Amino acid sequence: MDEIEVRTLPTEVELVLDVMPCQGLRRTYDSGSAPHPCGHFAEWGLHHSFDYAKSGPPPAPGVIQSAVYRGKRPLLPEVLSGCRKAPIMCVGINPNLPSWWDHNALNPYFEDYLQYAHYFRYRSTAKLRMPEAAYAAALAGRQDGPGVAEPLMPEGTEIPVELHPVTMYLAYQSLLDGLADAEGWPAGKLVVGEDLSYANMVACPSARWTSRPNPQAPDLPLMGAKREQGIVSECFYERTHFLRQLLQSLPAVILVFSATTARPFITALKTHFSPQGAPSPDEDLDQLAQREIRLQYGHLADGTLLDARVLFMPHASANPAQFKVALPKTIEQLRQEVAAGRIRFRPQTGRLERPRGGCVFCTNELYRIGPCDYRAELRPLEVGAVGPLDAAAAVPPDPLTERTTQERLLADFMAPPRPGLEVQALDAAAPSAPPLILFGKVVPMAGDPIPNGAVYLKAGLIVAVQDRDAPPPPSFEAAAKIETAGVIVPGLLDLHNHLAYNILPLWNANRRFDNRSQWQGLTDYRRFISIPMTILAKERKDLIKPIVRYVEAKLLMGGVTSGQGMHSRFRGESLYRGIVRNFEVTGDPHLKAARHRVGDLTDQPEDLVDFRGLINSGAPFFFHLAEGADAKAHRQFELLEAHNLISEKMLAIHCVGLKRPDFDRLAEAGAKVVWSPLSNLLLYGQTLNLKAVLDSGVSLSLGSDWTPSGSRNILLEMKVARRVADAQGADLTDRAIAEGVTVKAAQAAGWGEKLGVLAAGRYADLLVVDDKGGDPYSSLVAATEANVRLVVVAGHARYGDADLMTTAGIAPAAGEATTVGGRAKRLNLNHPASPLNNVTLDFARSILADEMSDIQRARSRAAFFPLADEPAEIELDLQADDEFAALAEVAPVASIILDTLTIVDDPGYFGRLATFAHLPDFLTDEDGVSQYYSQ
Repeated sequence: MDEIEVRTLPTEVELVLDVMPCQGLRRTYDSGSAPHPCGHFAEWGLHHSFDYAKSGPPPAPGVIQSAVYRGKRPLLPEVLSGCRKAPIMCVGINPNLPSWWDHNALNPYFEDYLQYAHYFRYRSTAKLRMPEAAYAAALAGRQDGPGVAEPLMPEGTEIPVELHPVTMYLAYQSLLDGLADAEGWPAGKLVVGEDLSYANMVACPSARWTSRPNPQAPDLPLMGAKREQGIVSECFYERTHFLRQLLQSLPAVILVFSATTARPFITALKTHFSPQGAPSPDEDLDQLAQREIRLQYGHLADGTLLDARVLFMPHASANPAQFKVALPKTIEQLRQEVAAGRIRFRPQTGRLERPRGGCVFCTNELYRIGPCDYRAELRPLEVGAVGPLDAAAAVPPDPLTERTTQERLLADFMAPPRPGLEVQALDAAAPSAPPLILFGKVVPMAGDPIPNGAVYLKAGLIVAVQDRDAPPPPSFEAAAKIETAGVIVPGLLDLHNHLAYNILPLWNANRRFDNRSQWQGLTDYRRFISIPMTILAKERKDLIKPIVRYVEAKLLMGGVTSGQGMHSRFRGESLYRGIVRNFEVTGDPHLKAARHRVGDLTDQPEDLVDFRGLINSGAPFFFHLAEGADAKAHRQFELLEAHNLISEKMLAIHCVGLKRPDFDRLAEAGAKVVWSPLSNLLLYGQTLNLKAVLDSGVSLSLGSDWTPSGSRNILLEMKVARRVADAQGADLTDRAIAEGVTVKAAQAAGWGEKLGVLAAGRYADLLVVDDKGGDPYSSLVAATEANVRLVVVAGHARYGDADLMTTAGIAPAAGEATTVGGRAKRLNLNHPASPLNNVTLDFARSILADEMSDIQRARSRAAFFPLADEPAEIELDLQADDEFAALAEVAPVASIILDTLTIVDDPGYFGRLATFAHLPDFLTDEDGVSQYYSQ
């Protein structure tokens, strides 16, 4: 049944009842076969514990009270320490554990909720311990530590206790002392616990946050990435312990101590930082300290914005020297908040002003654990406008009204951003495309080339394709005139890819295979491909946008304007949207969306029914057919034939194992073949029989497949096709190769009415490459990434030589500069329908290179993900079938080098290619493919 929630307690009171028993209940009730991940905290052992000697809340504030020994106990989770309305809140990732090191330290073990509440309300700069002499006498020379269960003495024995100062908490006090001294406020008035509270993103204590093994402390209990994700998911995201407290406290300043906390804090709350100065999880603490960073809690009903200044500092105990250096800067930042009126000193109380909102934590209708010294200054969240901070509240805050507002703030805080106005999915940019005239050697792919031609573009369409000297069409008098000095062809269409994987470099399994099932089951495949991609693209959802941006830029740099293998979701739509066209998600009634199937077909009835549904859908569909050279690979064709499943809508990818009669059958049915020769040669040591394909008359297009075992881009694939055709003695001309990535590719995908040729009324997707003289088709086949002079999609110049981009209207400030093959290039990546407009290629490259340099670290960072971020996912269609089992059983490689964007800037690429022993010499020798990149 649905969960029924009836909440009537004030938030600050409910958190005590919620958090105190949490860890104990978890260990008691969870399944023995699948222990809850929070059971990790029990692995930190048993610790000496105390309780107050008398029942009920202590009569006076303070943690020093008459105490009794409670034996060796596991740890209680912790709530915020200090006043719930302290204007400054310090945040850590989880509570520290002094008793791991100092065995005479005492941890609270209360059975009384009010004593628990009292202790955390009045804990300041110290925890508790037994005096050393009393501890030594009770120990009497025995062994002690978290792994020893034997108690010091019988439970219930009265024990002496003393304050055990904590370095971190003393550092908090030094901030307050420094602020008071700088502002000339009375000394000794501001104190930790009253003016500054401290909270944690996860409630349970440990000596370290051990998502990864610590070589310097190998004896620490290892949480591991999987349990970390479970712990964070429950405590931070589901139970929202920290977030509920944050939105009840509403501090004016949040102090985040340590890089260990800064990264998850920024990651989780990244959608709520003010845009100006918003932090990145990858910034170091020094960078974060250089500007004002503000976190927005949300708006009240009257429109008032509630926010806080966020400050970042090194950890005082782990990095004391760095903390000392950062201290003056942090004090100055606190003074800026004082100058702005967001922090105020109240002479009446000798304390700082409390922030907006009520609180009944200390005294309410249910209990009293101590006096509330600030009741007179607490102001309701939703009553009247925000007045001066020194104005006393005319009406005391009503706890349940406060709770209602806090719950609404929390719901808004965790909700995805509201979508803006609906825009067309594909060519939202087309209407704004300016009129352009491109001059050069025009190759329309329908009819003969025009040696001195002109292509007229406007509003995303081709208006005219004609000789340069012919009269221009109307309304182009003010159009930008681009002297390309190149060969102008339709934008390239890549009909086979698995784009998400194109962040990975070549993978050499040191053997050839007979069919696809052999390599997908290898342990090395899991280590190098499946597991890293699961971590980077499934567990690390914050990396999805950088992945998409990076591989999309790769397409542009290779001249591609339409690509296959773009399977992602974002708010129900594709992330690959806007910059290059997506065969799977078009949003355009003139470009029918394709479907795809990567996995092998079986003879199971339900599988055959599903496959027939693809055929009957009326949409083009991509299918990996006969990928391999053995009988098992050919069995795929036999199944199609036996069940009458060969269709004109099918784009059959690979077809390595097919024979001439098979190709005849495909041609007869109107099916199309998509060829990925380099991938075939890398995996299987051979590719399809090109003569049989050409003689059958079946439509032939090209696809680059993926970078782990295929071409980096379609430009390389054309060169491999050229060399394979020559080696096989097949009559495949450069024009036919060029057609296989333009007109024939568009026709095969059902897009031939709008793309693939340069003609009036077609969509304005174009590519310009260097003119190498002679046959213009050969100029395209020979082109490298450096030779890509201009790429136009929907009438907008998206990438190309910097000078041509400027002429096309893309000013340097409006684009992203880069260099390819020593030539200055510029990207223009903003698009009204793209969710990636705030993700630059430089950022994507930087963050991916860093995360991939340490795969286990990347996985350990997966626990925290952005609150209220737009839901996104990416499809990984070449994972091992047992990928989740593999994650537990097989360790991924330690690091992976991010695959370079281009071949021309990767001098080691062909050397790595040559390590594949089964590659034919015509690809790897001096006269092979590499010669194109040395010219």
